[in-house]
Amino acid sequence: MSMSGSERLARAVHRHFLWLLLACYAVATLWPTPGLALRHWHWSPADQPDLLVSFPLVLLALILFAAALLTDITQIRTVLQHPVVLCVSLLAVWIGPALLVVAAGFVIPWALDGEATTGLLVGLALVATMPVANSSVGWTQNALGDLALSLALVVLSISLSPLVTPQLLSVLGMSLSPQEQAYCEALVSRFSGVFFIVWVILPTAAGFLCRYFVAPERRSHVAPWFALASAAALLALNYINSALALPKVYDAPLLLLVITVALVALLSVVGLVVAWAVARLMRLSPATRSALMFGLSMKHTGLALILADAVLANQPIAILVIVLATLMQHLFAGLVQWWLLRSPVA
Repeated sequence: MSMSGSERLARAVHRHFLWLLLACYAVATLWPTPGLALRHWHWSPADQPDLLVSFPLVLLALILFAAALLTDITQIRTVLQHPVVLCVSLLAVWIGPALLVVAAGFVIPWALDGEATTGLLVGLALVATMPVANSSVGWTQNALGDLALSLALVVLSISLSPLVTPQLLSVLGMSLSPQEQAYCEALVSRFSGVFFIVWVILPTAAGFLCRYFVAPERRSHVAPWFALASAAALLALNYINSALALPKVYDAPLLLLVITVALVALLSVVGLVVAWAVARLMRLSPATRSALMFGLSMKHTGLALILADAVLANQPIAILVIVLATLMQHLFAGLVQWWLLRSPVA
């Protein structure tokens, strides 16, 4: 059966997503004004002035709605037959990155000091506590991995994040300085309550409801368009936040930039190493190992960017950490896919 034009376009966007991401960063560096304008646009209903609606929040809701709409729940049921593998995988989503943040909290102050260190470590902690990225499913599918496990990691980690992320941020803040702890507490406060219900839970629930009530033929017709919309929304979020962070890179010390790149690279590497170790210890199949490698090395940076925009707007290095983490995890995903598809082990 031949693919439609929208399906071919969606696959092309996924295949070249890394280059599109780099293009967004280049445009944000050279032409940040539109991104800054979109970042500061907001609207609130006349009867509820405290309920702010911003362009980045609408993009986040679109990403989560599309992810839920495109998730095949029936595949996830097969993973529930192996609860031990699923539970260990979910624990690994957060444990490895959290240990990296704790280690960085002890080591980084020796190399850097001042305000830059605060933004760096808080940004790293925020990314480490995020759920699994939606895009990990696409990479898993392209690498012929276990799609059911990949979908389960995305859906369950997002579902658990209202409980896990605030608690983990609080714990990680204990290993940081008092100023860093204050930022972590602000992030915890932002991650709970009305904000999370309106902009995370409701879009996700709406996506699942639409999937349940919309006929399969209709879903298959609109699925490529929602995949394109989700990719475009993630690219737009990165452009908007990069417009704040990247132009200020030129003023940052070289050592700070080098350490920032090294840490976000380590964040992906830790996920890959933990996934490999879990797969070896539990003697999992190559397909399951592939799903783990993408799931554990890719974080939901779209959600992290929204939280950083609300709490860490005066910390461009923190936003830079998230922007570079997005780039780095897709770069590593491309390398992992290349290695898996050329591996002699089927």
